[in-house]
Amino acid sequence: MTATAVRSHTMVPALPREELLLEALVNASRVFRNRLRPELEREGLSSPMFWALHQLVTDGPLSVGAIAEACVVTSANVSSAVEQLEGAGLVVRHSSAPDRRVVVLTATPHGRALHRSVSRRLARVLVESLDGLPSSDLAAAVRVLERLAGSPARPPAVAVGEGP
Repeated sequence: MTATAVRSHTMVPALPREELLLEALVNASRVFRNRLRPELEREGLSSPMFWALHQLVTDGPLSVGAIAEACVVTSANVSSAVEQLEGAGLVVRHSSAPDRRVVVLTATPHGRALHRSVSRRLARVLVESLDGLPSSDLAAAVRVLERLAGSPARPPAVAVGEGP
């Protein structure tokens, strides 16, 4: 494309829509991570610790390898986070019931409660950053993100007083 478009308050060549989508997703991810950091630090959690705990709460019990696979990182990256979570009493290691040789991790009640508390605060941060966006735009965003994640799009909930 040779046309120009305004992006980031400067005149630059317009990008194809695929590149605009990628750029928007990368920027949104970066901004979300930056907004996430203070909420995690308040609880003494690093980002890797939170995401490992998140996987255990949502899909556990899991091995270190399964957590790494879900988080798309190496087992070495997860091991340090898991050790810190274990030291904080947020997860416990135990042998797998089907194969006693396999070590799996489970979130403790304290780990589950902390995850729930942090997740609620993160959801509020996200909602605040989207304040004023029409519900139809939010519904479209959810559909797009679910499609990217490979999960089926659910019909959006319609707020009271709004039409379909």
